[in-house]
Amino acid sequence: MKAGAMPRSVTNYAKKKIKGIHCLSKKVNGTGRKRHAAVLLDLIDKHAVEIRELYEKKDGHFLVETGDLLVLCLEMLEEFKRSPDVVMEKCYGRYERKLFSLLEQKREKRGGSV
Repeated sequence: MKAGAMPRSVTNYAKKKIKGIHCLSKKVNGTGRKRHAAVLLDLIDKHAVEIRELYEKKDGHFLVETGDLLVLCLEMLEEFKRSPDVVMEKCYGRYERKLFSLLEQKREKRGGSV
């Protein structure tokens, strides 16, 4: 990777597929940003519930539904013209900081190492 280049979390192939899916989705759900974003959020909610239900039933199909959720989330980024790579890079750092913080809290609670 070139110095200063953004690490790539999502392949160019995936970005192209998401753009195509997003175009089809807008034709189905409406082209207005507010309307389409609302539909995407509703689908995200429904998928999260379905994933939990399938997981609790020990139905391995929850993993496919997790992939569908990922596609919906990437489509939401596309709706608002945000780079998945930029957003993911920001999220990696946030998750790492949060996990380190929680780990430190856990250590302090136990009075030592975890």
